[in-house]
Amino acid sequence: MSIIYGAVLNNFYSGKSHQGGQRIFALRLLLSILFILAAPVKGWLALAPSRNRAIVPVWTPTSRSADFILPSSISHIYYSSLGCQNSKMKSKSSANEAGPMPSAPNSYSSASNNKLKPREGVIDLQTHTHRKSPADVLSHLSNACQELGIESYDYYGDFQADSASSYLRKFESELAHHFGKEDAVFCVSGGMAQSIALMIHSETNKTNIEKLGDYCPSFACHPTSHVTLHENNAYSELLKMEAMILGLEGSENYDPESLKVKGCFGMEPLRLSQVQKMFHAYDERENPDSSSEKFMLSYPNKVPLGKTHVSTIMLELPHREIGGKLTPWEEVEGISCLCQDRGVRFHCDGARIFEASVGYGHETLQQTARPFDTIYISFYKGLGALSGAMLLGDTEFCTKARVWMRRMGGNLYTLLPYAVSSWNGFRKNCLSPVTDCDISVGDDGNISYERKWKFDRKNFERRRQKLCNIMKMLKRDGNIGSSVSFDPVTPQTNIVHGYLQISLEQCMEVIDKVETKTGIRILNRVRSCSDESKNGGNCSAFQCRFEWTVGEANVLIDDAQYFLGWQEFSKVIAQMKGNE
Repeated sequence: MSIIYGAVLNNFYSGKSHQGGQRIFALRLLLSILFILAAPVKGWLALAPSRNRAIVPVWTPTSRSADFILPSSISHIYYSSLGCQNSKMKSKSSANEAGPMPSAPNSYSSASNNKLKPREGVIDLQTHTHRKSPADVLSHLSNACQELGIESYDYYGDFQADSASSYLRKFESELAHHFGKEDAVFCVSGGMAQSIALMIHSETNKTNIEKLGDYCPSFACHPTSHVTLHENNAYSELLKMEAMILGLEGSENYDPESLKVKGCFGMEPLRLSQVQKMFHAYDERENPDSSSEKFMLSYPNKVPLGKTHVSTIMLELPHREIGGKLTPWEEVEGISCLCQDRGVRFHCDGARIFEASVGYGHETLQQTARPFDTIYISFYKGLGALSGAMLLGDTEFCTKARVWMRRMGGNLYTLLPYAVSSWNGFRKNCLSPVTDCDISVGDDGNISYERKWKFDRKNFERRRQKLCNIMKMLKRDGNIGSSVSFDPVTPQTNIVHGYLQISLEQCMEVIDKVETKTGIRILNRVRSCSDESKNGGNCSAFQCRFEWTVGEANVLIDDAQYFLGWQEFSKVIAQMKGNE
């Protein structure tokens, strides 16, 4: 292009003065045409698809939102073609540091978590969500209202409305239909939804407390349950309940703070045998020779098993804190049958139930929901909503849930931004339209058509398969295997946890070196493992750990970029150990 410009200018200056007016006009016309033609060509050069490169999400300090650029080897072409002065890469080693990046939705909340500042034009392998500015989010909500046909507000949960007159009740009905439950209740947070479910199942109102006598209302869960690790014992402080921790010998030593710091490498998910063991201990509690009270104590107040009344078994699908592992499906069904025989409610902590459903190979959400009496799902984790949760169950349960939501202050004047964001995220990520539709005739004789939707697992299957493919590729390199230990070794969902035998400071140093050399950021959220923990898995050799989730953003990155980054990561670690 510069050659053409030079030829035109040379021709202009070599002309005679009396021809200047004509030449200036011709020059301006030609340059205008060239600029018009050059713009799409430059854009095509940067954005033309290729099997050897991908458009990937990166953080740019100018926009504070997700941009899409080419891999680092050619990203300077893209930036130069756009004339982005602030995003221009002078060299890989001199990449400018960006401003603070908002916390990712799945990032750890502990102060020990280390988040590296992103740099311009760097391929980010760990961040799995697209970054949007607040203005963009609100603009998208406006568009979602139009797409969903929302023309009026909800008021205080629209408890007395039906799905024909309330968009919120229509949203709830849609979720209930796809999960095969009678009703659903939208909640502003998962913590509130889980507490409501436990409260209803435990029946800890005054009348039922009298029925329980001296027995303490309780529920049973896995050691890594969210309600015991991350909710400041709300079930105990607010609901006056105890947790029976399954899967630990000598549960009096249960230390959730230790698990949060050290991790849970190698820990298995909740198993049928663990539930059977607890119920067997209940059967033996009238036996004076029984040792059940010695090996099973509740948390946090260490109430003996024989003095508790377990009303609910809570199962998380998948288990986030142990790398997205799943309880074998036949055992899920076995626990359900056992709970029915015992008159105990079976509740699903389904914050990531869509990922779990695909991990089990289910074609519908009803298959995944069938064994459970009640289910909680989240909309912001894998669906990209602002916030929001849904409780699903039978009509009686949901009627009580709406009462408890009011008691807990959850029925806001309007839930519009959260509900719209959640419904839109569910439609965009989980459903696809079917060919036929519902036809109805109104009182005025007008015919209306309602589109039908079905569960579409392809988005979540793509994310899970992406992680599986990458893990297979990494396994083939022995150096990578010696530098990082993944748990589980073969991903069951789109989540895996990694453990490193180097310190957090060393890890940060290696990450910087890899980023400088390759333009790839392996990790931006890493946390230290403490050796002061009393229990929680065989993690004594590990000094730091991380969570790796494949989502809507990093699923776009080529597998080769993952391999290149981790390969260089392992090389730098090997060099570091060789110099010690």
